[in-house]
Amino acid sequence: MSAGRSSAGNSDLLDDENLDAVLLAIENPVRRKIIRRLSKESGYQLQMSRELGFSQQLVAKHLDAMEGSGLVSSMMEESPHGPKRKEYLLNKGISLSLDFAPNLFRARVYAYDYPVTESSQDSNDFFRTLGNVVEHPQASGKMRPLGSLISEIDKRMATMEDERSVLLYIRHLAMTEVAKAISGMPITWDEKKALYQLINERETSVEGISKSLKLREDWVRTIIANLQSNL
Repeated sequence: MSAGRSSAGNSDLLDDENLDAVLLAIENPVRRKIIRRLSKESGYQLQMSRELGFSQQLVAKHLDAMEGSGLVSSMMEESPHGPKRKEYLLNKGISLSLDFAPNLFRARVYAYDYPVTESSQDSNDFFRTLGNVVEHPQASGKMRPLGSLISEIDKRMATMEDERSVLLYIRHLAMTEVAKAISGMPITWDEKKALYQLINERETSVEGISKSLKLREDWVRTIIANLQSNL
């Protein structure tokens, strides 16, 4: 995957090329099972073929494809029973968000392999808790406090996802009304598309609208000027 990315709050929002690469990498159920396996720890081709119940050739084929996309990396390691063998591990931390409905299409892929530049109070609290556990472990060890921290993070994420679902539903209702209003306006089809792009995609630059709608920039400027004067 290419390195194109832009700042997006607490993580890096990757471009469409990276989104396509991630979707292509995970569209196959065998690859998803390999990714799930590698999410636990690194592994070898023969080892994973036995654990997952696939042929070694099939596992090798998908590992090569994922390594080519940058999702997986490998290194040669010493083997206690023979020649060196190739060890595979996940190379990226990815979060994929895909929402679609009437009047809505939003697909985003985030990478969180990089230091956080902005964070909420809850996130700062979690960071401090993690630091305290790592630097000052309890006499009984780190596993229990780390497990408690992960549980609290999962609860917080579940709450955020529930709220996000509600917000998406409300947004869908609002955009349905917007679509009804736009369809009844006495303006050209290109003007309707530009207005929809302004509201639904929050795209305000002439260059961005021109690229999205495949219209000349001078024509987009004229459309926006007409919309501003009429609306």
